[in-house]
Amino acid sequence: MQLKYPTFPTKMTSSQAQELVQEQCYVAKDYQQTLREIEDRSTFAKIDRIVQFPFTAPVVEEKTEEELARQAAKKEENAKRLREAAARSRLEKLVKREQEFEAFTLLKNQKGSLKKAEWLTQLKESGFKDEADLDETIKQVDIQIQRARNKELGIDDNEEKDPPPTTLIDIPDEELSEADKKEKRKQRLLKASYDARKRAKKAKEEAKAQEEEQARLEEEERRRNPGNWIKGVKDKREKVIDRIKKRKRLAMELADRRSRASQMRMRSIANLASDSPSPKRRRKGQEEDTFGADDDDWMIYREINREDESDDEEEDLSLLNQYESMLLEFDPDFKPEDSYEARSSATNTLMHLLARGVYPPFDPADVGQSHQLHVNIERVRVPEVLFQPSIIGLDQAGLVETVNDVVKTFDSEQKAKVMKHIFLTGGFSRLPGISERIEGSMQSIFPANTAIQVKRAKDPLLDAWKGAAMVALDEKFKNIRVSKKEYEEYGGEYIKEHGLGNIFRS
Repeated sequence: MQLKYPTFPTKMTSSQAQELVQEQCYVAKDYQQTLREIEDRSTFAKIDRIVQFPFTAPVVEEKTEEELARQAAKKEENAKRLREAAARSRLEKLVKREQEFEAFTLLKNQKGSLKKAEWLTQLKESGFKDEADLDETIKQVDIQIQRARNKELGIDDNEEKDPPPTTLIDIPDEELSEADKKEKRKQRLLKASYDARKRAKKAKEEAKAQEEEQARLEEEERRRNPGNWIKGVKDKREKVIDRIKKRKRLAMELADRRSRASQMRMRSIANLASDSPSPKRRRKGQEEDTFGADDDDWMIYREINREDESDDEEEDLSLLNQYESMLLEFDPDFKPEDSYEARSSATNTLMHLLARGVYPPFDPADVGQSHQLHVNIERVRVPEVLFQPSIIGLDQAGLVETVNDVVKTFDSEQKAKVMKHIFLTGGFSRLPGISERIEGSMQSIFPANTAIQVKRAKDPLLDAWKGAAMVALDEKFKNIRVSKKEYEEYGGEYIKEHGLGNIFRS
């Protein structure tokens, strides 16, 4: 707990730590399953326990009516803040594109003031293949800026993108030079990308019409059956979040030239542009497609990717904000801290969950919360050390393995008797679930028909002391005890052999 709360204002004593172990810990029947339940926020609260240490509460003045009104207004503004976040994200992208446009235009204008070799060097350093590549990029960025501005102003942008040139596609390869063949392949790639965008746009228009109709039906459903409507909105919200996470992972993979996703996409593009598309499996003796092996191919791939950026991410964020706004307005159980933006923050990590729990929401200014301990994973992890000592770095057998090693020292007849009389004593034997865990673990080691019974002492805390007291009162104790002189001579590990000993003989 000291490692978990390094800045805890109160020092925990050893007696308090022992009390936590005795009162809060238990032995998990399935340790891995319990860990999964702790990771799940929906089941975490069943395991989490809050231990409140004493503290002096500061004097807090009662809130005035104006402050209460401001607090109520703050809650109403949460939905508005979510919409403003999406608009702010679009504005940041617009500013970034305008800066890129300005930088690219400046590079274009420097052509007349610099030597051709110097200008081409700057062009290469900026990541452009040639002047045509720069002109195309400036054109695309300008279109993106205009569309973003129209979207902010609420203007419907139905501008169609000019189709790419296809002058060489229908000409046979025998009539083309090597440079023209390469340009023909590039035209095929650009045409395929253009056709795909047109199909996607048509599909989006159809989907938008369906969404409008669906929105009308949903409003009727909300009025008729609010419970089912809220559940449907939550399901849609989860699907949008899954798409956003998946898109982020894919973008990271496609940015890496050596990633499998990037290579598979380059192969698909090359196959689409080929005169004779290759089958999924390359036959023996067939030449392997080497598209993407050199930098020129990678530049073509980047040029395709540099086409109009997909608005899917912005649309998903807009949908997400729309769903969360509806939930904030109509679902009393959905709080601002349940939003995707709040869940994506650092305060929603597993470490924060273990240290601060789910409820109440953590407030650094709350003195009472700063004196709280959330005991969750420690409840099962501390007792698990008995079964897995490696948790704390001990390279030794656990309790079940040790019991099994002891049982192996007996013959088959005695082994059956021993298995029926596994006796537990000591303070840790009072932990809930330890008898069931030992019995279940032993059953998994021995045959199914083996009779196993685990018993616990009536007074496990004092059993050891009572046994020692009985031995001390026995007349034979003088043959067992180690005097001070013997202790000083032989050390603390010295034990006399006697008839009451527990020496195993083979």
